[in-house]
Amino acid sequence: MSTVLSPKQEETTEVIYRLSKKFNYPPTLDEIAAEMGITKGTLQYHMTALRKKNAITWNPGSARSVRVIDPKHIRELETKYPEIGDPKLSKVNPSAEFKTERTQIPILGKIAAGRPLSVMDNTDEYLELDTYFPSGCYALRVKGESMVDALISDGDLVLIEPRNTAHNGEIVVALIDDDGATLKRFYKEEGRVRLQPENPMMEPIYVGSNQDLKIQGIVKGVIRKV
Repeated sequence: MSTVLSPKQEETTEVIYRLSKKFNYPPTLDEIAAEMGITKGTLQYHMTALRKKNAITWNPGSARSVRVIDPKHIRELETKYPEIGDPKLSKVNPSAEFKTERTQIPILGKIAAGRPLSVMDNTDEYLELDTYFPSGCYALRVKGESMVDALISDGDLVLIEPRNTAHNGEIVVALIDDDGATLKRFYKEEGRVRLQPENPMMEPIYVGSNQDLKIQGIVKGVIRKV
């Protein structure tokens, strides 16, 4: 069930959504605060409350990490702004005008958007992208359709920031019992972790406390297959 937000929290999620789609990548706190006409400290107060309510995902240590993740609020915003789509991921446009520096990101193999599979170590391919993506990022090619409602389809490339922890609602590369990696939304629950697909035809993967789960990275962007 979706959590009720205060009017200021509703405004904050709306601004995050609009700026994400305007820029084609998540906004910084400075950009959100300027849009709302409030101080950065006040904004951090509202965003902390929103994260506790699982309305957004936000890593204070990363400049462009905020995303609206609550399904009810996303649907409401999509209805209010029908000309723009899902704000949960950055949509990468390598020729966007704001980009000034470029770097190579290795494509390390495939990741399952379905049941876990082995990630192949293959660095023969590289992407040339801009350095607003965190240092050390790599790319994986998606195999499967379990994340289609997050606009991640079979054949797409996902850009991964290496990290070993995740907040609820983030899309992660999860390694289960060192036997296979999968791409799913991460939710920590009592006594287990739920790896949630974004496809109503597929069931979540539950990882119990007696199993070994390693978070290998967080999705920071997607390049659509054309």
